[in-house]
Amino acid sequence: MNARTLVLIGAIVLVGLGLLMTLGDLLSPPAPAATIQPAIARTQIQPYTIITQDMVAAGETVTQRDASSRGLWQVRDVVGKMSTNLIAPGEILAATNALPIDKVRFTSDPNMEIVSFAASVDRMVAGKIRPGSLVNVYGTGRDEESNNFTVLVEPRVWVVDVSSGGSPVIQSTAVPDPKTGELVVTNADKDRAATLLTVAVPPDKAFRLIDAFGAQGLLAYVTLAANQTAETGGFATPVREAPTAEGLPPDLALTATALAKLLEPTQPPKEPATGDGWGQP
Repeated sequence: MNARTLVLIGAIVLVGLGLLMTLGDLLSPPAPAATIQPAIARTQIQPYTIITQDMVAAGETVTQRDASSRGLWQVRDVVGKMSTNLIAPGEILAATNALPIDKVRFTSDPNMEIVSFAASVDRMVAGKIRPGSLVNVYGTGRDEESNNFTVLVEPRVWVVDVSSGGSPVIQSTAVPDPKTGELVVTNADKDRAATLLTVAVPPDKAFRLIDAFGAQGLLAYVTLAANQTAETGGFATPVREAPTAEGLPPDLALTATALAKLLEPTQPPKEPATGDGWGQP
């Protein structure tokens, strides 16, 4: 038997083995679909509540494909999320009724109050303010004597969202160049100017912002904050000194002025009682 015959026989054997393997794959049963156990509510979960381990349990097994299409959470993933609706016992937890906290209220810090206010493009760094910016919020207005004035309403305020009349403003994409390390921005010409800021602040600062741009009707002026702030001595609600009689002793004059300042500013309303939420079952 010559070499040519041996090569031909070897080729036939290899082709036969390939056909057998292909036929085996066709005849073998399909691999079982990947499955998961979605999380279900163990007890009733109130809206706006941080989900804890004791609130959920593993439900009946479903395919991974079905779980992805329905946005179902697993127990290990849903703990720490926030409920966005009233969830009944036994109800499956999905992206429709539970989301990451910052997706519900812009920040995961429950001590921060979220408030929005508008400003014109020319009063908001040409509309270039973006989420993550630290800004100073000023207010401009006119008093009873028709005198224009400016006050620093709140310094160093954290911006968590921006929009243009409620519509998104960011359409561009920023990607670092792997060779130079520089940031490459594409579609920047499609970005819009921001006219509405959403900020996260402590409740007392939220009150002052609302008082300034709501009750007092001041116009907002927003700047990117520097390391220091101007010493203005102003208030969102303008405070006027009480008139003093000529010849009044200086100590009495100062006392009268202090009393007038205590009586003049708008007092915040009492905080309403709150129900369940923030992880309270």
